[in-house]
Amino acid sequence: MSRIKFSPQELEPTGEFYPVSPTSVANMPPGMPARPPEPVLKLPISPDANLKLLASGKRPFWIPNSGFGGGDVASFFPRISSDNVANRNVSDGGPAMDFSGFGVTAKSDWFDLEWDRTGSTGSSVRPGNPKIPDITRWEDFVTMPDLSVLDWNEMAEMNKDFLNHNKHKRLNIYCGIWERLMCLMDVTEACVALYDDDLKPHTHRFLDAYTNFLIEYISRCKQACDINGVMVTEDWCHQLGPFMSPEVASEMLVPYIKRITDWLHSNDMLYDMHMCGNTTKLIPCMIEAGADSWSAIQPALYDIPAPDLAKKYKNDKIIFGLTAPLVPDTVSDAELRQAASDLVEEFSDCNVMFSYFIMNMDPNAPRMHPDYAKAVYEASRIAYQDEE
Repeated sequence: MSRIKFSPQELEPTGEFYPVSPTSVANMPPGMPARPPEPVLKLPISPDANLKLLASGKRPFWIPNSGFGGGDVASFFPRISSDNVANRNVSDGGPAMDFSGFGVTAKSDWFDLEWDRTGSTGSSVRPGNPKIPDITRWEDFVTMPDLSVLDWNEMAEMNKDFLNHNKHKRLNIYCGIWERLMCLMDVTEACVALYDDDLKPHTHRFLDAYTNFLIEYISRCKQACDINGVMVTEDWCHQLGPFMSPEVASEMLVPYIKRITDWLHSNDMLYDMHMCGNTTKLIPCMIEAGADSWSAIQPALYDIPAPDLAKKYKNDKIIFGLTAPLVPDTVSDAELRQAASDLVEEFSDCNVMFSYFIMNMDPNAPRMHPDYAKAVYEASRIAYQDEE
C-alpha cells in the first residue's frame, strides 16, 4: 500500500501543544535555550511510530528529529530515580526542582554514591574512595536498590499528562552496566575487573545482578508510565579511545546489554546507547548488543567522523544519532531548502536521525536556522513518500 503523499498542511499546527516539562537542570550552559512549547502537527504517523519504523530496518516517513529539548523524542528524567536528582537533572511532570542548595556534592540513595558537579557539563563520582574496593566481595559493600519502596502510583499520576502525547517517550538512565562499575570501583580497578581472569567470575556476578536491577527499574517505569524506549549512558570510551578492547567488551559487557535490549524489544521498546568519547572501534559491539541507536555528544571533539560511520554501517541495524550541519539563520529560503535536500540525498540509504540543535557557547556565534528541522522534514517526506 502506497504512503500518503506529502501535504504542506502537515506542518500546520493543530492548535494544540505538546506538554511542557518544568525541566530542572542545574547550571544550564549558555547557548542552551529553555524549551518552548511545541505545536502538535498533522503528521501522517506519530513520531514514535516513525522512529520505530526506522529501527525495524524500514524506510521512515521522514528523517527523525532526535531533538535536544524537543523534536520527535521526549526525554524523561523522572525524580523517582535518586540518580536523576543527585545529578541535578529532572524532567518529568512534577514541579521544577530547586537545586540551589545542593552545593558541589549531592548524594544518591542508589548505592550511596556522592555525585560532584563542578562545571556545566554534568556530574561524576569523585575517585579515590571506591564503594567496591574488592569485586570478589562486592556483596559485602553494596546492595541493589530496593525499588519496591518507591511510590510508583505517585509517579504514574504525576506524569499522566506530561506523557500524554505521541512522541517517542524515552526514559533516561544515567548509569549503564559499565558506567555503574566505573562509579563504584573507580576507572582503573573497573578495567582490571574486566581483564583479570581471576576477577571475571565475580565481575559477571555483579553485572548480572545490576542487569536484573535495570530491567526491573525499566519494567516498573513502563507499568507506571507510557514510555517507548530508554537511553542508557554507557561511556565505554575516553577522548582517545575505548577503556577496553572490542573482544573484552563483547565478552564482559555485550551479553548483559543484550538481555536488556531483548527485554525491551519483546515489549515494543527501543534502546538508545548514549556514549561519549571516541567509540569508533566499539560500534560493532553496540550492534552485537542489539542497540537500536547510538547517540553521540559532539563527536567532532573526539575526532569521530560520525557521518562517515553512518555510511560505513548503513547495512547494519543501528541508527546513528548525528548533529545536523549548521545552517545559519541568515540564509535565504532557497538556500535553506537546498541545504535540507542535500542532507536528505547524502544520507538517503543510511539509518540516521538528526538533532537540529547546536549549542554555541559564544552568544555571537551563528545560530541554526529556526526552520531547518521543518525543511528537512519536508525534503525527506517527499523523498520517501513513494516507499511501500
